Amino acid sequence: MSIIVSDLEGTLTTGSSWRGLRRYFRMHYDAWAYDRFFLKWIAIFPLVQLGIMNRREVMTSWMLDEISLFRGNSPQKFNKMAEWVVENTMWPNRRKDVLLEINLHRQNGAKVAIVSGAYQPIAEAFARRMDAISIGSPLIFQNGKLEGVTLPINSYEHKRKNIQDQLSDAKIASAYGDTTSDIPMMEMSADPVAVYPSKHLRQIAEKRNWRILDEHSGSVVVS
Repeated sequence: MSIIVSDLEGTLTTGSSWRGLRRYFRMHYDAWAYDRFFLKWIAIFPLVQLGIMNRREVMTSWMLDEISLFRGNSPQKFNKMAEWVVENTMWPNRRKDVLLEINLHRQNGAKVAIVSGAYQPIAEAFARRMDAISIGSPLIFQNGKLEGVTLPINSYEHKRKNIQDQLSDAKIASAYGDTTSDIPMMEMSADPVAVYPSKHLRQIAEKRNWRILDEHSGSVVVS
């Protein structure tokens, strides 16, 4: 079976799940709670950009801290929120050029999987709109109440491992990603595609002669 794998945020959409969760939280919960959480983190982002703090560790800590805001929610309640986030924040900002190319693969018989560090219900809600499989970061529920998110987060080499575990019989025809956290997944593919890539990923893609899909690339014919 031939399969196409793709990252979600930054690759398939310019919309961010955290922005959607923040909007939803401010509408339905304590409006200041998310802002207090965000203000605690805002000073850290420049340190990550400068390479002073480890991006992977910060991302994990952010998600653990963020998901604690929703602790106690039922699966149904969180799924409803995830659907809202995708419908109002992520799907309207989808990258239509990337989705068009992926759809050409599907028309040629390939299966599609979204492989993302995003919470599984959010990855799943986006995947439904593409008729795709979703592999996100699973949430932990106990007695019907949200307790946290499963570690490690589905990023970097964990994307590759989860693909191997869940799609063991699949031949990865193409892999789409936008940051260096997608490299282990992209290396599994016969056709790695850097989508509107970060500066570092662009450098690696150019060095390895990987295809780059952005506003400067022309139309691609999928064979």
